[in-house]
Amino acid sequence: MKSYKKKEKSLYTLLIKNYVIFAAVLLLAVQILGLLEELMDQKIARLPRIDHPVGEQEKLADEDYGSLSMKALLGTEGYFDIYTAAGERLYTDYDAFGSSYTLKEISLIPECNTHVSYETKNYEMEDGSRQILVIEGKREETTGYQENIAYYLFDGELRLLESSVSFPYKQITERELRLFTAATDNGYSTYKYSYRTGNGEDRILLMHVKRMDRQRVKRLMVFKQIFIPVYVLILIGATLFFALWMHRRVREPLFILKNGIQDFADGKRDTVLSYQGPREFEDIFSSFNRMAVQLKESESAKEYLIMEKQRMLADISHDLKTPITVIQGYAKAVADGLTDEEMQKQYLNTIVKKAESLTDMINTFHDYSKLEHPEFCLVRETQDLAEYLREYLAEKYDEIDLGGFNLEVEIPEETVSYSFDRVQMKRVFDNIISNSLRHNPPGTVIYVTLQQSDKAVRIEIGDSGVGIPLELQDTLFDPFIVGDESRNTRQGSGLGLAVAHKIIELHGGALFLEKGEQHGNGISTLFVIRLLK
Repeated sequence: MKSYKKKEKSLYTLLIKNYVIFAAVLLLAVQILGLLEELMDQKIARLPRIDHPVGEQEKLADEDYGSLSMKALLGTEGYFDIYTAAGERLYTDYDAFGSSYTLKEISLIPECNTHVSYETKNYEMEDGSRQILVIEGKREETTGYQENIAYYLFDGELRLLESSVSFPYKQITERELRLFTAATDNGYSTYKYSYRTGNGEDRILLMHVKRMDRQRVKRLMVFKQIFIPVYVLILIGATLFFALWMHRRVREPLFILKNGIQDFADGKRDTVLSYQGPREFEDIFSSFNRMAVQLKESESAKEYLIMEKQRMLADISHDLKTPITVIQGYAKAVADGLTDEEMQKQYLNTIVKKAESLTDMINTFHDYSKLEHPEFCLVRETQDLAEYLREYLAEKYDEIDLGGFNLEVEIPEETVSYSFDRVQMKRVFDNIISNSLRHNPPGTVIYVTLQQSDKAVRIEIGDSGVGIPLELQDTLFDPFIVGDESRNTRQGSGLGLAVAHKIIELHGGALFLEKGEQHGNGISTLFVIRLLK
């Protein structure tokens, strides 16, 4: 016996389980990539999400600086200062940079949310001096179009040489230039927001935004851009892995089943596959095992039928040979004149009896073979079965009485309608009753009863004779089974009950022997005919 064990109880459960694992892997990959992306965003997006303190104006007006939520606007490393209109710092949320801003510096810091940007260019003149050009541009909020709106030209000492618009100072410092152009000062860009408190006092909010090295930002952006391809590769890899894994799980029982079928085809009839796994595959293996058992039983039955056929041919040969041998011997003795007149008459009577016996035997063989033929059909008509049985027993009574047997009958007076073949049903009754007359001594009582219900008609034919040996009860309706197994002394062909059994089957009913030694009223043998309505 081949044994294979698995854990899953259903293919549906296996698929759901694998799908859940597959989805969990993809979700985990998304979560990891999302976390990495968020880390990249935290490093890349140090800029404020907006350059205007939206939602914080009320706290600014109330001068509730401690409750301001500016990190979401300025980035994780940004900070802010609060100054008066006179340039006095009132509050800062980051003490790492202790230096404050002068009023001039504050005035040069660009206002937030103005969509203004600055581009600084350095030029070296022919005389070796240096000039600095600051180009001020403004971007249209709706179209995104960038337009240069002003320029400022400074010399190497940051003295103003020329400007396209009014500029309040003749000279500025390096720090003031950085503040003016929103360039980094200690790694920060600074913007200002002017507002008025609830008391009518002017205040200035300076917002400092941490800047990052451009090369580093570029590298991080490139790294961030590979997240989607990485996710696609993970999706493809996970799909292939689970597809191959499911292929292996499904292929394994199919491979086992294929080997089992091959073993069975090679003649190994004891092949039984034991498998524990998905319920659907277990059902297939159970069906295979049932098929294997049925085929084995079918082959055994086929071998038994072949043996029975050989035995039947031997029995037929023996049963035909015995009377033919007697007829041949007696006829030769008469033909050779070896008998006197009285013995000759005796021989001729024996020859006639053997010929009649031989004719009956051949007719029985013919009837049996005719019943086995697939084209044989009954000539049925709906009649009163109770009346038919009474008429049959009336005709049979003289034979029963002359043999020294008694007859007890219990048949209801009401009509028992049933569709049956009169000729074949007579043969059934003849064969059963003749079996009782042949194998029981005079004085035996023969019982015949008929009962009907809504679903069936039940006919019982029994006797109080010697009974049927237990060793013959299971094979009683097989061909050539008789009470005496001696081939020389037995009576009958052994086909009578087999013919009766076949006829009742053709009527859609059943003929069987009630097993046991006593059935009440002294009945030792009881045959039951059950005909479904």
